[in-house]
Parts: sequence; C-alpha cells; structure tokens
Amino acid sequence: MMRFACLAMVMILADLPAPVAAKGASIFCCENARGQRVCGDVLPQACYGRAYRRVAADGTVVERIAAPMSADERAEAARLERRQELEQARRRSQMLQDRALLDTYRSMDDIDQREARAVADIDNDLRRAYAREADIKKGSERLQEEAKLHVGGELPGDLAQAIRDNQSELSAQQTVIEAKLKNIEAVRARFARDRERYRLLTEKPGG
Repeated sequence: MMRFACLAMVMILADLPAPVAAKGASIFCCENARGQRVCGDVLPQACYGRAYRRVAADGTVVERIAAPMSADERAEAARLERRQELEQARRRSQMLQDRALLDTYRSMDDIDQREARAVADIDNDLRRAYAREADIKKGSERLQEEAKLHVGGELPGDLAQAIRDNQSELSAQQTVIEAKLKNIEAVRARFARDRERYRLLTEKPGG
C-alpha cells in the first residue's frame, strides 16, 4: 500500500516545478475550473475559492479543506444555527419550568387542592360581583319607574344623570363579572397543563 502511495506522490510531484519537488514538504492540490489537478507548495491561485487538500511528502492527504460557502449557503447555515440556539433556549426554559413545577407540587392531589382553592377564591369574588349587579339593576328599575312619572316631559337633570350613572355602573360591573369568569377558565387551564406535565415528569416508565 505504501508503494502505491509513494507512486502517487511521485506522480503529483512530477507535475510541479523542480524547486517545489525538491523541498519534500507538503503541497496543496485542487481541481481547477476545468477539472484539472493543480498543485503547489503554496496554495495555487487556481485553488482560491475552491476545495483543496494538503498532501504530505509520502502522498498521504493530511487535511481536506472545503470550499468557502456561497452567500445562500452562509444564510442557510445562519438560519440553522439560529434555529439550534432557539431550540437550546427552549429546552433550558422547559427544564427550569419542570424543576419549578416539581418544587411547587407534592402530588397530583396537591394540584387538585390548589386548583379548588384558587377557583373558590374567584367564585367568592364572583358572587359578590353578581350581588352588586343585582343591586344596580334594582336601582335601575326604581329610576325607570320614577322616569315614567315624567311621560311627555323632559326628565329632571338630576334624574337623567342618575340614570346615566346607573347604566355606566351596570356596564362596569358586567365587565368585572366577565373578567372573573375568564379568570376561572384561565386558572382551570393552567392547572390542567400543570397536572399533565406533572404526570409526565413523575410517571414511571411502563406504569
């Protein structure tokens, strides 16, 4: 095998000027634009921007250097690198979240109990909000009855203002109720996610 390697090196060196061959040092070779082999003790100009290899005196390829990437290849490499960075960041974030989840809950029952308490707190606020809404509606009914006494005439300024204030307060209270209902949905969804993730983290393989 060494004999053939030496023979190959002799053939390569035979293509070089005598001073280069005499040095016996490694040389640089590539295929030029026409597919012809070009070699030199320094990188030949024909090899600029092309893949090349460094060959030792015994014909062994010491190093292979790929051709520089094109603009499109560099852009694609940058996109891949960015994607890998984002994926690594996502995994680190998930690891931190998982650690926090396991530190927060002792068991699935613990998750259920915490969810029940959180929903109960919002339900208490919601009951008060509904009660306040009922009071506002009763006030609206009284104001409407009073307004009926002025049929055909202009409502007194203070009564008209009271009706406007009542409607504004009713609208605000209904907004509060809607927010509380959405809050309950969000709490249930969050605990459902926590419950599922906790199950995945603590479930024994094959269990």
